[in-house]
Amino acid sequence: MNNITRMNASLLRSFAIGLGLALVPMSSAIANSYPSTPVSMMVPYPAGGPSDVSARILSVPISKALGAQIVVENLGGATGTIAAAKVLNSKADGYIIFQGTQNELILPPLTNKAIRFQPEDFESLQPITVTPLVLLVRSELPVNTPAEFLELAAQKTSTNSLTYGTVGVGSLYHLITERIAKTAGVPLTHVPYKGTAPVVQDLSGGQIDFSIMPFQASMKEMAKSGRFKIIAVMSKNKPEILKDIPSITETAALKDFDYASYAGYFVKKGTPKDVSEKLNKAIGAALQDPDVIAKLEADGREVAKPMSLEQARTAYTVEVNKYKDIITTTGFKPAN
Repeated sequence: MNNITRMNASLLRSFAIGLGLALVPMSSAIANSYPSTPVSMMVPYPAGGPSDVSARILSVPISKALGAQIVVENLGGATGTIAAAKVLNSKADGYIIFQGTQNELILPPLTNKAIRFQPEDFESLQPITVTPLVLLVRSELPVNTPAEFLELAAQKTSTNSLTYGTVGVGSLYHLITERIAKTAGVPLTHVPYKGTAPVVQDLSGGQIDFSIMPFQASMKEMAKSGRFKIIAVMSKNKPEILKDIPSITETAALKDFDYASYAGYFVKKGTPKDVSEKLNKAIGAALQDPDVIAKLEADGREVAKPMSLEQARTAYTVEVNKYKDIITTTGFKPAN
């Protein structure tokens, strides 16, 4: 080998080594510099709603733990899928996180063929809250317990069945109620609405018989004033504020029912693990803040215990499979 060949070989080796050194630590370098700019917290509903309230409560302590500003961004519409799509159309770099539940992340792609993403396109960072679901009935409906409710429903036929309102076809509340109908063998008629407010309005006015909805502390006062009755919690576990309301599982026909709204923070799949780890720890620290716990619990929500990143992702997989099962059980056919 002549001197020129040796020189070229040496240069190639040096270049290759240098390139290797440049490429190998790239993800670590990104993680070490993260976050260098504000992080967007995407909320899939307008400002002022329950989801937005949670985001405002959590954004400050998360920002403090992360060492960067958290900017809450509200983008409503299409059952949260517009906001979800925006997250997925952004870079997988941790600078945009999604605050969502099964109603925005899991059910839309499973119940509507027009939705272009899948639940697995998101990765869970950390569960944040569990919101109990409650069975509300109009004030004049002659039932006060889950058993009485099922007994009355069984007395009806398809032409005069009890009517229920939800925020839309394929929503969590629609599927749960359809499962009640299938499991208990009773006819029920679905009345879809475009939002929560008109459901509450028509329930209070007696235009529909019942609805399953996420609990808010204000519902206790509304029930007390006679706008509707709260007759069941849709899960085995109940917060202190609902201790006097029976669980739907206390009825023999629905003993296996256990549904709640699980909110958490998510990122686009492919986000560097070191970045996700930083977010996981920052969110976990916020969930242990006494002020955060007090504010969220005051509205009837249970604050989740911090999980590792691996535990959070396993929990999300369990939820996805749970709702795939309910779609199979109810025989729900995805819309085109």
